[in-house]
Amino acid sequence: MPDGSMTVVIALIGTCLSANAAFFTSYGTQERKRTEADYRDITVVDTIPGIVAPGVMTALVILVAAKVFNGPLGPEGMVATISGLSKVFEPVAGPVGNWIFALGYFAAAFSAMTANATAGGIMLSDALGKGASAKSRTARIFSGVILVWGIAITAIFGGGSPVQLIVLAQSLTVLTAPVLAFLLVYLSAKGDFMGTLRNKWWQLALGAIAFGVVLWFWIQLIISFFQ
Repeated sequence: MPDGSMTVVIALIGTCLSANAAFFTSYGTQERKRTEADYRDITVVDTIPGIVAPGVMTALVILVAAKVFNGPLGPEGMVATISGLSKVFEPVAGPVGNWIFALGYFAAAFSAMTANATAGGIMLSDALGKGASAKSRTARIFSGVILVWGIAITAIFGGGSPVQLIVLAQSLTVLTAPVLAFLLVYLSAKGDFMGTLRNKWWQLALGAIAFGVVLWFWIQLIISFFQ
């Protein structure tokens, strides 16, 4: 990794190796009353495509961005503006690329903002024993507070370099990732907890590798705080 790119890489790990999202999936499974009989169908039509498709898109984003911006950080360092990022579409769409990027960026931001706020609200409500469903009053209040907090931070600090703010915010998601990743790997390996759906040895090995990756980047993030 080139010098100065660690924060960007950590943010990418926080986005793509999201232990937070995987952990929250258990809440959706419970609320929809999924059964063991549903497992294979859900895996084929939802889980596997949901992992493969973002993986392919992420690889394409990295390759195209590296080509368009002439390297990981570009000739002038990290792109600091949204309009600068929109240049990624210029080779194929010309001036219209700005509009394509803006629409895609809005859709990504809106979906992530509402989903993450909802997830955070539900898990906070569950932790306080106030219900583990989006229908609970406490979960809705917490979700609203999280949304307002995000809007406030954006309004206060987003005027300078919104891209830097996005990268920083995304990298901070790694702070809780090792704990959640460990719980996922540990609980999925317990026969008395998972029954016949207990992870096989190779699934456990892949989970352990993922946990190791998240933990290493967590250490790098902590080190960066003191530099």
